[in-house]
Amino acid sequence: MEYQIRKDPSYAMVEVTLADGEQIETKPGVMMDRTGGIGNESDIGGDAGIAGTVGRMVSDERSLIDNTYYAQADDERVTLVPEHPGDIVALDMGERDELRVQSGSLLAWEPLVERSTEWNNRSNLFSSGELTVLGLSGRGMTFLSSFGSMVKREVTPENSLVVDEDHLVAWTAGMDLSREKDGSLKSTVLGGEGLVTRFNGEGEVWLQTRNPMLFYGAQAHEDDDSSGGIGVDDFL
Repeated sequence: MEYQIRKDPSYAMVEVTLADGEQIETKPGVMMDRTGGIGNESDIGGDAGIAGTVGRMVSDERSLIDNTYYAQADDERVTLVPEHPGDIVALDMGERDELRVQSGSLLAWEPLVERSTEWNNRSNLFSSGELTVLGLSGRGMTFLSSFGSMVKREVTPENSLVVDEDHLVAWTAGMDLSREKDGSLKSTVLGGEGLVTRFNGEGEVWLQTRNPMLFYGAQAHEDDDSSGGIGVDDFL
């Protein structure tokens, strides 16, 4: 498999070129175009079938359906685009430690990349309440998307990192995470103090430069002429 990320960092797309028999799996609705020699299959619940559906019920993946695109000849191409304007990063899972990923950022992955839902009290880590934390391991390329540009931060034992949770895209597994109230942040759902996550240990954290909850909440507010201010309904 070969790939090229174009139009980054604002309106990124990834062009994946496959040899005969190679495959790429994606979340629903991200294909922009493909050449005529690319076939497509849809799978309910991923590799684990219906059992996988039960295990991933808290995920935001629409209808819990994965798409698989496969080449029926050499040099066939499929172009993938995120649902929102922003960046794409390609990560080789065979060359790094296991990752934790915000489920809405997972764009595409090779078949040998293993995914799991992390039942570690992180299902409510994000303000939307619809995103969960996925574990990524195994071998092969995975493509993550962000709302806005992608920024990578290093965490060391001497320097922890404090992050507004709605800017999180992915992080290295094995670091210690703690949640804290931060009066400098306005909660996008309930008002008052917001929550941040503190990362301790050693690893990497990928962030998105735009907060989708604030953006879409502002859009809803602009469309509601009767509203006297931003309230809970602006974010539902």
